[in-house]
Amino acid sequence: MFWNTENKLESKNNFFFKIEKYYLELADGKISEDVIAELSKELSESQYEFYKQCWKKYPKSKRRYSEFDLKDLNHPSVHYQIMDFFKSQPNSNYAGLSRQLLNLNETEFTELEKRKNQFENM
Repeated sequence: MFWNTENKLESKNNFFFKIEKYYLELADGKISEDVIAELSKELSESQYEFYKQCWKKYPKSKRRYSEFDLKDLNHPSVHYQIMDFFKSQPNSNYAGLSRQLLNLNETEFTELEKRKNQFENM
């Protein structure tokens, strides 16, 4: 019965594997697997914490927050986190790497970076 169903939060490892698989496909061999793994670890940790908070804050939405949904990666905060991750990498072309994973052209990336700077300087 629906009301007796006990939802459980998916493991952090499952978050990691879903995120890593998603970004490995987007990287299309242009970004090393080690870098994707490191980024995926960072993103899975932040997304897992977000889901845990949502479990507490929105008890009626536990079903929604039981399993990681890839559509949550299409959020500006995740995009900003990806940009910051690549900026922190030594000798990286953060704009090119970010564009690859965010599937943006140069103009779209420039606009995203502008919005990020506006947000951070509010």
